[in-house]
Amino acid sequence: MPAQTPQTRPTARRAPASPGEGPNPVVRKKFYFDDVFADIMLMHTLNHATFKGAEIGECLAAASKVVEGNAESWRRAWQEQGEKAERAGRQADGRGHGVSAREAYLRAVTYYYHACLAIGVDDPAFRAGVEHYRSLFARFAALCTPPVEVIGIPYQDTRLPAYFLRPDAGGEAHPTVVIGDNTSEELYYWVGPPGVERGYNVLLVDLPGMGLNTFHGVYFRPDTEVAVGACIDYLSKRGDVDPARIAFYGGGEPGGWVAVRAAAREPRIAACVADPYVADSDAILSVFHRPDVAALSQGLQTVPGQAQQTARFYGGEPGRGYGRLVAEPQKIQCPLLCLNDSSDNEQLHRQAAAAVEAAPNPASRHQVFTPEDGTLLYRQLDNFSLKHRVMFDWLDEVLGQH
Repeated sequence: MPAQTPQTRPTARRAPASPGEGPNPVVRKKFYFDDVFADIMLMHTLNHATFKGAEIGECLAAASKVVEGNAESWRRAWQEQGEKAERAGRQADGRGHGVSAREAYLRAVTYYYHACLAIGVDDPAFRAGVEHYRSLFARFAALCTPPVEVIGIPYQDTRLPAYFLRPDAGGEAHPTVVIGDNTSEELYYWVGPPGVERGYNVLLVDLPGMGLNTFHGVYFRPDTEVAVGACIDYLSKRGDVDPARIAFYGGGEPGGWVAVRAAAREPRIAACVADPYVADSDAILSVFHRPDVAALSQGLQTVPGQAQQTARFYGGEPGRGYGRLVAEPQKIQCPLLCLNDSSDNEQLHRQAAAAVEAAPNPASRHQVFTPEDGTLLYRQLDNFSLKHRVMFDWLDEVLGQH
């Protein structure tokens, strides 16, 4: 691939002038549920079938038991589906059927995770649910080839829960993608299998505030380069990691901030994918101002726990919060890939386009996904294969992974 100059740098396809011109999930035809978020989460769960993390029939069976507007019915339906998958996994595991056990455990994790979306974070059932599906993911990890490592990243006076995935057990140094803006078991689907399949290591980590970290007094902090730097410290000591080819991915408005701030302040990040690009810490919860997401607080409330969990993850230490921080795009020296949905608000589109224009590295790029590409949902939740093709093809080129 010839070296790019600022004049030949790829530009995004034209974004809509306003969110109203793009595909708005509020007015789109429903797939199954009238409840917008329940419908989105069902489609997202179905998408996990691509990675053996769900079965279409099992998902539809659970959905058929949900009474819209009744969070307990959502929790119970997915809980029951998780229990069935767990029983299948334990039965296969006990008989030595490793592949069947591994796949069933992963499906159980998916279904239990979605059951927890209907539980408030202050309900003891939430923590117990996460701990349970986390234990099953650990068993899934042990049955993978090569096994997924269950590790802890040294951070201040504690360790951040994490998983390390490898494409092989040969010990050769590979490029590595880091992600840490949600519960790690959910993040597996965002970069795990597609990264490993393409020869990348993948680090899934509960950064401060994520997963169960707040229960242990480890709260989100907006200077994300501190915790991300701790991850890179750990990775750089491994012989199977190429320290010159460590990339970071952040998904969702909060995750976009995590990625952008870290890339602006941590020079060891070799490539950054911001999905979307967010340069102002005041905007990390701006997702709740989207028309489709704002609708979640009106009318039916089938999955109320998701918003609470996001607020808990990114709220910072209770009673203290955090001041506003801004990440300057001109300080991002590594290649920057900014991803947008056509339904993202106009400000996000403008910020991403301006960031790529100002980015010092000529390999930086802005990609806008449209319905013609085969995706209608927030962050391409209905077509992860499309997201993975775009981001990993770009990473292959900028990191020399061919």
